[in-house]
Amino acid sequence: MNQPALKTKFFDQPRGVMLIAATEFWERFSYYGFIGLVTLFMAADPATGGLGMDKGFTLKLFGVAVGLMFMAPSLGGWIADRMIGPYSAVVIGCLGLAGANFLLSAAGTASAHAAGLEHALFYGGLAVMIAGAGLFKSNASALLGQLYTPGDGRRQNGFMLFYMGINLGAVVAPYGAGTLGERAGWSWGFLVAGIGMLIGLLVFLWLSRGRFPKFVKPAAAEKAGRADAWRDPSTRLVLIMIFFAAIYMIGQQTYAGVMNLYVHDRVDKTVFGFDVPTTWFLSLNPLVVILGGPLASKYWSLRDQKTHRLTAINKILTGTILMALSYVLMAVVDLEAGSDPVAPIWIAVFYVIITVAELCVFPVGLAEISKRAPGQIMGVLMGLWVFTMGFGSFSAGWLGGSLADSPSWVMFAVLACGGAISAAVLFALEPMIRRRLAIT
Repeated sequence: MNQPALKTKFFDQPRGVMLIAATEFWERFSYYGFIGLVTLFMAADPATGGLGMDKGFTLKLFGVAVGLMFMAPSLGGWIADRMIGPYSAVVIGCLGLAGANFLLSAAGTASAHAAGLEHALFYGGLAVMIAGAGLFKSNASALLGQLYTPGDGRRQNGFMLFYMGINLGAVVAPYGAGTLGERAGWSWGFLVAGIGMLIGLLVFLWLSRGRFPKFVKPAAAEKAGRADAWRDPSTRLVLIMIFFAAIYMIGQQTYAGVMNLYVHDRVDKTVFGFDVPTTWFLSLNPLVVILGGPLASKYWSLRDQKTHRLTAINKILTGTILMALSYVLMAVVDLEAGSDPVAPIWIAVFYVIITVAELCVFPVGLAEISKRAPGQIMGVLMGLWVFTMGFGSFSAGWLGGSLADSPSWVMFAVLACGGAISAAVLFALEPMIRRRLAIT
């Protein structure tokens, strides 16, 4: 039954996959430009155009804002499923993400500071960013899922290719928007991030004509069938995946807030006499995704043929174990360093481990939901999967803010323990989940 997936070429994908990946490239460029700069901008001295917020409040506010950006797609999926369809939702979302970066750019200008408008523009930009992300994030994945028919063996490889492609934008952003923001001024970084999103929207509008099915509002009979869809065993498996992925994401979603400030404050960033900008370290995560994506996809294609356990659960379990190990490493490194700066090589090793964990969880989770979720609630379930990243960002931000005055190893130890406990529980529950749901 699964043999065609092994014979399928990795790049033998439906038309439209590369278009969605290209649009996500610019969304990631915009998003990574935003997250690479925003905590630094919030904590920076107002004399440099920053907002002068203290570290604890910065981390908590960042956690709330990014958390809401990933929680909002649950509502965005609901809107798309019932009212406007995923295509229109993606278009409106792109406009919101671009406009949000332009508002943030304005917040960093001298004229905004002189007029006392910097905070109003900043919070306005965050609100528009959340709304745009809510409409874009889950519905881009839903559009991708529409390109595959049931049983198409290319689906997992397609989602991995999509995930690798969008991470190209994340690689580029720290060197473009991030470097400009740190070196030329915060406003320039946010401005470039917004322009990138506009380019992505224009390309999508130009090349997407006729490639996706037109949205038809659901009939009354379809609406009535949604209750049955929520009781479907496949839906229940997806909800279990979402629960444990949310716990995993607490550790995964530290890189832009907690880890960004950790690198800024604790890491020796001078490499061969060159002072590496803080935001450049963020590019390690998407770089590993791009290099490791094909290997992860091939590994799971082979592994899925040999296991009697639920493959979806196995992937989340593996990712959670790796996440816990990455923070064991960081706790030991931070303790050993004491008051000395941490060597940058350890940050690189950390990002390799935690990004391999990410490849075991997020893209394969999208593929599983696309394959298993009933069509009536596809957008909502995709939104809930993205919601896990929001929960993780929110929790990581508040954890980092609450422990801002403690040694960093304490927070790393908490994250390692949380991941280990979650992995142990999931490992113990898998046989019961498999028997109760009676699916493979």
